[in-house]
Amino acid sequence: MKKITLALATLITLPLSCYANAEVEKSEVTVGLVSQYAPKYMGSKNDKTDFLPYFDWTRGSWFANSEKGVGYQHQFDTGFYLGQALGYSWGRADDDSWYQDGSRHLKGMGKINAAMTSTTTLGWWMAEWIGFESNIIAPLTDSQGMQYKIGLNVVLFNDGDNTLVVNTERKYGDARFNNTWFGVNEKQSQNSGFKPFRSDWGLNSVDYSINWQHTFSPNWSGYAEVRYTTLASRVSHSPLVEKDDFMTGTLGVFYTF
Repeated sequence: MKKITLALATLITLPLSCYANAEVEKSEVTVGLVSQYAPKYMGSKNDKTDFLPYFDWTRGSWFANSEKGVGYQHQFDTGFYLGQALGYSWGRADDDSWYQDGSRHLKGMGKINAAMTSTTTLGWWMAEWIGFESNIIAPLTDSQGMQYKIGLNVVLFNDGDNTLVVNTERKYGDARFNNTWFGVNEKQSQNSGFKPFRSDWGLNSVDYSINWQHTFSPNWSGYAEVRYTTLASRVSHSPLVEKDDFMTGTLGVFYTF
């Protein structure tokens, strides 16, 4: 579930919307169904297909959706925007799971607990076709460490009905975060058979993606994305990593009212 929601970061709130009046008090709801083909967990050589619902509600600067959580985002006339959200990390299982990342390959590693998260966002659309965004994600209910993201969005094409965007995103973690997801401590090594592994803080992965959104009518829209992820050397040498680069494909259909 976590992988699907993160893949929809550019959905619905299309780049040009940042130039609209964000203070208009009008509620809008979007519901939909999303399918994603992706690895069972970051570093897995085996893939799975998930089908999950999508929800988004906005009223002025307030929002609630299955990608960001619940929060507030203020848009400035200069193209800058600042947001704060309360969200949820689904964690990871050490067995096959329909709602979490996970695989039987991780047997003995133990679960990574789900956690409430706080996400602070700062972005800037320099023009209608190019924008930057950075995020700081902190766990609130479980000590999983801090995650940091910085991304670049470039709008290649927008004719009102079709929008084509390319994106790159670099993801960093402190030592606790990188070791939570890629490390193997002594106890985990004894239980799973994996060799002990410890990572330092820093870059853990880089994403490159291209996504397309098509408007069929004032209410209906579709979304497609292809994403390539490569794991950084700081974590790719973990014994949990069977494959240090992988592709993810996402399709979705949505109804807005």
